[in-house]
Amino acid sequence: MRKRFLIQRARRRRLAIGAVVAVGLVAAAGVALAGSGGGYVPQLGITVPAEKMAAVQHSIPPGGPESTERAPVPPRVVDRIPAHMLPSDVPVPVSPEVIRPTSAWLVSDGTTLVAVYAGAAGNDAAVGRFVIVRQNLVAGVQRLQTVGAGRTGALSIVDAPSGAAVETSAQHGDLGFRGANGARGLLHLEGGTVTLGP
Repeated sequence: MRKRFLIQRARRRRLAIGAVVAVGLVAAAGVALAGSGGGYVPQLGITVPAEKMAAVQHSIPPGGPESTERAPVPPRVVDRIPAHMLPSDVPVPVSPEVIRPTSAWLVSDGTTLVAVYAGAAGNDAAVGRFVIVRQNLVAGVQRLQTVGAGRTGALSIVDAPSGAAVETSAQHGDLGFRGANGARGLLHLEGGTVTLGP
């Protein structure tokens, strides 16, 4: 019993000493803060130490709070690309399992872009294939369409619109092509279809 009493007494003594130390630390911190000369900044809703007050006041715009109006949207830069055939060394953004390209054509009016890759199917060189890549540059959307031409062999684009005057209309026009077996035809960009024939 006596042992238990002594343990409880020692515990109470430690708690009392801890409380006195805590009260002393809080009082010392309050004195330090009061002597720091900090100030309340209503625009920010916080108290700032004295040594930082000048920098904070300098960063706040004079005359009160910031504007509640949105800044105007900067004008969109329009990058037009005249219709043209792409050089053979331009990388193709389509897997070689989808197409083995022989030629490519590109046009953009700054809002939409169309690229056409002609060649053979990645898994069968006897099958002619087009891949049409369409991008909406404003919305950031890209679609890819695969169009087969049958057993024509690898396709090559032989007749396509060119120049700045057709940047929009060419995106819905026709491209002439020839297959490795001599077949000729048209790729209709409007519907993504092929017509074989003279």
